[in-house]
Amino acid sequence: MIPRLVLLLAVIFCIPPVLAENSTISIAYWGSGGYYIGDTIIFDGTSPSGNSTAIRLTGPDLPANGVPIYDLDGAEGTGNPVVVKDDGKWRLVWYTGSIKGVDKMQTARYYITVFDVNNPEVSAKTSVMMKKPDFYVIANPDTLETGEYLQLQGTAEQGTSDIHIIISDEVGKVYRTYDTAASRSGYFTYAFRVDMPPGTYYVTVSSPSVKNTYRTTITVVPPATPVANVTLAPTTPAGMAADAGTLSVSSNPAGAAVSVDSVSMGVTPITLANIAPGTHTVEIRSPGYLTFSLPVTVYAGETTSLSPVLVKSPLSLPVSPVTTLAGVIIAGVVLLVGCAVRKTD
Repeated sequence: MIPRLVLLLAVIFCIPPVLAENSTISIAYWGSGGYYIGDTIIFDGTSPSGNSTAIRLTGPDLPANGVPIYDLDGAEGTGNPVVVKDDGKWRLVWYTGSIKGVDKMQTARYYITVFDVNNPEVSAKTSVMMKKPDFYVIANPDTLETGEYLQLQGTAEQGTSDIHIIISDEVGKVYRTYDTAASRSGYFTYAFRVDMPPGTYYVTVSSPSVKNTYRTTITVVPPATPVANVTLAPTTPAGMAADAGTLSVSSNPAGAAVSVDSVSMGVTPITLANIAPGTHTVEIRSPGYLTFSLPVTVYAGETTSLSPVLVKSPLSLPVSPVTTLAGVIIAGVVLLVGCAVRKTD
């Protein structure tokens, strides 16, 4: 019995990391190979000392030649630089919750390649399985001034309807709580005007129907000195009060139609001057995206900025080939069963 136990322990402690290498460069990571988007993954390996070494990511809906692992909107074929020590070893910590364009990631296998920038053929590759958590939330922007608007957009497991949002500081003091609803496909968005003092805050998202919660952080900074030069646009009737405010609207993607209180104003980006102080309903629409609608408060003599990232409509998202194939197979099985039943009758 004891020799078997010793052998088992020897096997466990001798399991190597997931490793890929060629004669001059290598990449490895410790773990099972399965992670949630938002987890931290540590890669390390070897590369000739003095090399210009970089690391890139490929996977579903990403360019075939890869993009930097920290910028999914980056130039194809490029990567984030890796610092190689004098002994030829390198190490990189991948905070997957801090990736630019992380909303492009989905539950799928992704491939990570470390390569010599001056000789891209010299490379090594490994892969990890990434999974979207029960919740995933993006705060846009994640650093903003007091008085600006923050937009939260995310996804939840299908079937989740009620979304609860808590804004708290680093010691746990709750400043704001909000409730919103997710669509049938799991998408949700919520925006609000930040009026907390400067500091770091936690945004915690939960639902009664989901066991896990999701947390991200935002940073509130003091407002900058107002810009003196403002582009005026004749967007409200003549004779508006001299103490009117200004509304600056941009969006990603740009070119979205903007309406204020159901009145069409133009397309983003746009600066609307002479807006009457008070609360107005701002709607931003773009083909293929969900309508963004938010009550916005405009203050006399101040500029209120709104910069939402529009969420793609579920109907506009491409259907996976695997889903299509599964549908064809199921339809075929139903047809065969129907034929068999007729022959039996």
